[in-house]
Amino acid sequence: MFIKIGSALLAVLVLFGALVWFADLGGIKTRIFVNQIVKMRVSPERLTNIKTPLDYGMPFSDVDIMTPDGVRLSAWEIPAPTASDKTIIMNHALSTTRYGSVEGLDGVPVEYLPMVKHLHDAGYNVVMYDHRGQGDSDGGTGETQIGTEAPVGVGATEWQDVIGSLQYVKSHPRFSDHQIAFVSHCMGASATFRAWSEAPQTFSDPQIKSVVAIQPPIAYRMNKRFIIAKAKMDIVDDVLAAQIAKYGFGFADNVQHAKNLTVPVLFSQVEADEYTFDVDTGVNDVQLIYDAAPTEKEIIWVRATGDKPHGTGKRFDGYGYFNKYPDELLSFLGKHFMSESIVSSETAPDSDQ
Repeated sequence: MFIKIGSALLAVLVLFGALVWFADLGGIKTRIFVNQIVKMRVSPERLTNIKTPLDYGMPFSDVDIMTPDGVRLSAWEIPAPTASDKTIIMNHALSTTRYGSVEGLDGVPVEYLPMVKHLHDAGYNVVMYDHRGQGDSDGGTGETQIGTEAPVGVGATEWQDVIGSLQYVKSHPRFSDHQIAFVSHCMGASATFRAWSEAPQTFSDPQIKSVVAIQPPIAYRMNKRFIIAKAKMDIVDDVLAAQIAKYGFGFADNVQHAKNLTVPVLFSQVEADEYTFDVDTGVNDVQLIYDAAPTEKEIIWVRATGDKPHGTGKRFDGYGYFNKYPDELLSFLGKHFMSESIVSSETAPDSDQ
């Protein structure tokens, strides 16, 4: 008899729990999802750098970069094969590292080093770093924290990482007088755009020649589509409000910050990316960011078909496009860098690797 009562009680509790969950009674389900999504944004899983530039035949040095707010960033310094006065500063997308990500998103992994190899062989020095709270850099919160606490802001805080990387190059014993370009991916592009708004005098430096912005998002719209696709709930406003309330910052605003750019920009974007394509208007969000940029600009649409087919229309396909088709990237950079000036006859420094 007690067994029957216990079983009935358990069934009632399970039924009640299911009702609470699926009907979202009291907003319990919403709060759980909101808290989890905010945590995934400000304290994402740390991924490791499973390869180094040496795996692609590029000697390099492990270096540290300090940001203006005191966060140590872990970086690779990859000198050009011969002395060069052209230096690329590169950063990465959320949920990747300077290496990339084995799992990627939606079954598409990403690796940045093949693109870096093209730049290296074309005579560029490259400085590439892990953003705060990711890879081997300090930052993060809670379980992901290393060294100084610094929440991941998906561009809203990482603009300080961009300033730190520029200051590193500008104070470098060999790179300080170099021509500079930024190659920035998604979150990294958001950080780069905001850096122009936060420190306009710093980024008016004539040594900075151009920016390559690979899939910069309109963060609110992208988050809305992503949350609906993954959680089946339209709670982006709740997520935004909760993040601001707890951490004091919201989503990056690339349309607004792109208006402050002062150098030529090369955009690239998977046209069919479900997280940035507006099915109602038939326009990809990147077009709106492109339109807002006041400088000379170009855009490359990554498609699964056409003259340069690549991928299957998934977002992370866009991070591998220049691995396969580097000519447009090299052409853009070459056009906006001046012809190489006279540099020291010393050869590129030996690596410590």
